[in-house]
Amino acid sequence: MNSKAELERALIVYSTEQRVLKRKLEQYPTPTQLVAHVVWLGLLKGDIGGQTIADYGCGDGRLAVASLLVGASRALCVEIDEELLRLGLRITLQYYYPIHFKILFIVGDATRILLKNINTIIMNPPFGVVRSNRGLDVKFLISALKTGRKVYSFHKYSEGFMMLLEKIIYTLNLDLEYRELMDFEIPMLYNRHRRRTYRFKAVLIILARKVIS
Repeated sequence: MNSKAELERALIVYSTEQRVLKRKLEQYPTPTQLVAHVVWLGLLKGDIGGQTIADYGCGDGRLAVASLLVGASRALCVEIDEELLRLGLRITLQYYYPIHFKILFIVGDATRILLKNINTIIMNPPFGVVRSNRGLDVKFLISALKTGRKVYSFHKYSEGFMMLLEKIIYTLNLDLEYRELMDFEIPMLYNRHRRRTYRFKAVLIILARKVIS
């Protein structure tokens, strides 16, 4: 891949595949332009190329596939919804066969799993807006920080979340390497949706463990 635009074009199949999404799991596919943006950013920062990456709550695996396309050495995809994970496996085998052997799909709860030898976790966790899922995005974040040396994560933006993030950074002695406010768009997915496209503010954060000298 020579550019972010080329990477986004390589992910176009994810915009055409049909899938059954579950509202209770807050399954919203990450827009391919944001996938390309965050993965290219990680590549430029040296956190993707030649690295072992993991995606918590991977859905159809697009973040992991994008990471492999730009040079990650291997990828682990963790998803609690086996049906959605099987879709990701099929897409990988059908459209990205040359890299399929570098990706491992794992059915599991990302808030309870602990992986080893992971360089970077890159994820778009459930935002925790469904009442039964309140705080789920933070649980994903804490779980990821136990495993990855670097964590790239999307979150729905609010002043409350940013204040909580400051507490997490202080308590766990982390570095906030980067943050970016962006527009996040999702199409009409569920019966309760009344608009063709929903737009809201999200924040991309990059957290790193501090190096103790």
